[in-house]
Amino acid sequence: MNRLTEKQLQTLLLQKNLAKQTVPEVSLTTALAAAFKTMIQQGEFITGQRLPASRALATSLQLSRGTIENCYTALETEGYVCREVGRGSFVAQRQQPLLGLISEHSAAPSGGQVTLSRRSSRNGRPESGNLPQQRAFGPGMPETRNFPIHTWLRLYQQTVKEEGLSISAGSNLQGNIHLREAICDFLLAERGVKAQADRILIVSSTQQSLSLCAQVLADAGDSVFIENPGYTGAIKAFQAAQLKPIPIAVDEQGICTDEIIRSQANARFVYVTPSNQYPTGRALSLARRLALIEAAKFRDMWIIEDDYDSEFHYQGIATACLQGLDPHQRTIYMGTFSKTLFPDLHVAYMVLPEALVKPMTTARANTDSQVSGIAQRTLAKFIMQGHYREHVLTMKKIYSSRAALFINEINKHCGLKVKVIVPNCGLQILCLAESKQLEQEVAHRAAQYNLTLKSLSEFCTADIPLSGWLLGFAALDPIEIAYNVEHFSQLLTRCLNEMDT
Repeated sequence: MNRLTEKQLQTLLLQKNLAKQTVPEVSLTTALAAAFKTMIQQGEFITGQRLPASRALATSLQLSRGTIENCYTALETEGYVCREVGRGSFVAQRQQPLLGLISEHSAAPSGGQVTLSRRSSRNGRPESGNLPQQRAFGPGMPETRNFPIHTWLRLYQQTVKEEGLSISAGSNLQGNIHLREAICDFLLAERGVKAQADRILIVSSTQQSLSLCAQVLADAGDSVFIENPGYTGAIKAFQAAQLKPIPIAVDEQGICTDEIIRSQANARFVYVTPSNQYPTGRALSLARRLALIEAAKFRDMWIIEDDYDSEFHYQGIATACLQGLDPHQRTIYMGTFSKTLFPDLHVAYMVLPEALVKPMTTARANTDSQVSGIAQRTLAKFIMQGHYREHVLTMKKIYSSRAALFINEINKHCGLKVKVIVPNCGLQILCLAESKQLEQEVAHRAAQYNLTLKSLSEFCTADIPLSGWLLGFAALDPIEIAYNVEHFSQLLTRCLNEMDT
């Protein structure tokens, strides 16, 4: 039997209409393939099941047969479908675990207990945001199914052909000059950053940038200001360097600069996410940006500006970045390509004040080897030929549409159970809960519903009155959003009912 159920047909029709009306940048082939992959992952098709003939499905969806053939070919390429001449297309046996079916059990470590340093014990568990997200709603995860992989591979092969596999990443300790120039031009045009190629340092990740700042700017025991709630990866990087994080409250206008001005602590730097405060999604007001810049000068401290996903700005006009407003050269601007392209690229960058270029580069060189030279040169071509800007614009429209759909689905299914904080930009949305108890109960049971829910409490170094969860939506297509929000609603209802009994 190879006919679709009514539900499956409606799912494909929905994806078709969304591709045509909501995000026209996504081809019908890509949209239909994504729908089939989602249904296969969720078990709506079983291994070995024959899919409808391309001619019959094209008639049902009112599409060309060529579109369906291209869809099946894409699914075959990714291993979801196997095709046999004269027999048809069948759901393939998947070697890797499907979405939501990942085993919770990991292999037991070999050997007994080992003695570690006190510093290692303080570091605790790894930052979960940097681990592979196997369930829905993992924050910070971009959509990679729309990445122009064929363009990237063409540029990669071109780089290897022109420069060979021996292209050295270490020929310039700051990073490939072509990439630094490309980043410089993009930041100047899109973010208003006062960038010069000789003040850009290429690193492997935001986490490495934070570790370098902790190493170069402060000594063990020194204080640093951080947002509360704030990015746990930064907190752990600073604690690993034996620094003392001082939490500064965040409100509707971002970090409370008055607290910094009044503080008696001799902090060496302040870490902020002004364009999209992590995790609340609020933007630092212009008045506070200017106040923070002057406070940094007066207190002789540095500002670390983490601009991790401001490319995806949905509402209004993005406020100028701190680095572009700072006339005193006290601001370090950090960015990454993991959110805009794909996480496994492992290329990020720092725009440094002149006084910090040499010490940061030296510390970087003493830390480990450089980022892949081939990857840097390929990325430089990708940016300079306009592919990066085109991809960002495409994904911005897709994410904006998904954010609106996600908020609509949350409001429809969850009603008054949660309050959504509508973001100005970014890949995740904060949902507020009515109590800490509900926050903890829902987060504790999330794995049972194949969801990843980061509690707001996890981002706090001091108590705050808010409760809730940070939900990533960007990596989910419309069908996946609807499916997982419904599960989230079921989880909420279950926890609320049990709390009432």
